[in-house]
Amino acid sequence: MISLGGTYEPIDSVRGITNKSSGKMGLALAREAYIRGADLTLVVANVSVEIPSVFNVIRVETSAEMNEVILELVPSFDIFISAAAVSDFEFRQKSDKKIDSSSSLFLNLKPTTKIIRQIKKINPDIFLVGFKAEFNISRDEIIDCARRQIVNAGTDLVIANDISKENCHFGSDNNEVLIVDDEVLSLPLASKREIARNIFDVISKKI
Repeated sequence: MISLGGTYEPIDSVRGITNKSSGKMGLALAREAYIRGADLTLVVANVSVEIPSVFNVIRVETSAEMNEVILELVPSFDIFISAAAVSDFEFRQKSDKKIDSSSSLFLNLKPTTKIIRQIKKINPDIFLVGFKAEFNISRDEIIDCARRQIVNAGTDLVIANDISKENCHFGSDNNEVLIVDDEVLSLPLASKREIARNIFDVISKKI
C-alpha cells in the first residue's frame, strides 16, 4: 500500500488549507511496485498527476479520511509506504457555510492524528516506510529528524529530503534523498523514477 498526495483541511464550505505535494514521488513508487509485481493499493489525496486506471485507487481528501482508510486496510498488507504529505493541523471548528469575507478571521487549529505512529500497533509485522520532508536544514538535522520518526513510529526505513533544494521542491520531476535506518544511504539528484527504483532495491534487501 502506498499513500500519496497532499491532504486538504476545510475551513468552511469553499475554503481550506493544503500543501504543494503533487503526488509525483508516490506515483513513481507505485509504477515501480507494479513493475515488480506487487499487489498494490493506492490511497490518494489531492494530486496534480493523473493516476493510471490500472491501479487500485481509494480517494480521500482530509487527513481524517486518510487515517480511517489506512487503519482499516493496513492489516492486509506486508509493506506500507507513507509518501503522502498529510496535514499537521486541522480546524477545531469548520463552518458548513461560506464565511463572510468582510470581517477578520482567526483560525483555531489543532494537531491531526499522526497516521504513521499507529501502523505498527495494528500490524507489527508490516514493513513501514516513512517520508520526511524538511526545509532548509542541515544534512545532520535531516538525519536526526528521520531517526526520531523511526523511534516514534517504528518505521523500518525513512526517505528524507530537503525540499528547499533546487529541483527537489514539491512538484518537481527530480529528487535528492537520504535513505535512513541504522545506516544512511545518499541518493544524488535524479529523476523520481530512478529514486523510486533505488528505494525498492533497498526495500527488497530488507524484507
